[in-house]
Amino acid sequence: MTDQDATAVVEAISGLRDEVGQLRDLFQRRLIEDKGKNALIESVQEQSRAVSDALRYRQFESLFKEALLAVDRLQTEPPSPDLIDSVAEELLEVFFRRDLVEVDDSGDFDARVHQIVDTVRASEQFPANSIVAVARKGYLLGDRLLRPAQVTVAVQADDDEA
Repeated sequence: MTDQDATAVVEAISGLRDEVGQLRDLFQRRLIEDKGKNALIESVQEQSRAVSDALRYRQFESLFKEALLAVDRLQTEPPSPDLIDSVAEELLEVFFRRDLVEVDDSGDFDARVHQIVDTVRASEQFPANSIVAVARKGYLLGDRLLRPAQVTVAVQADDDEA
């Protein structure tokens, strides 16, 4: 190996050291930046959770306050059928103000919002698939079914049974 070759190798190694040093510095800067970004993301997520929890509790707080007024009436007034009806109406009004809606139980059976608990034979008064009676009201919360209405439905009698 000549002196020129040795000098070229030393210069190449020196250049590689400089390049590796620059890459290490760049990597360390990026690592520090990523740690900062991750800390910021975690902070934003934590704040978002705190705000979400606060909103959820605030939403329920007014509901509970109004419902507890009805409970107070039940606990302090002498029991009577009128009191029970009045408290039930008061509670439903509180719920209705928060997007609770009764399922329509007039007309025909709809499997999306009704649950059959009994059937009767169809007649002129009650054609097939019509709702004859309601055992328990159903409710929607916004667009979502909270509880199906439990209904008695008129059904067409089979020819074999006739």
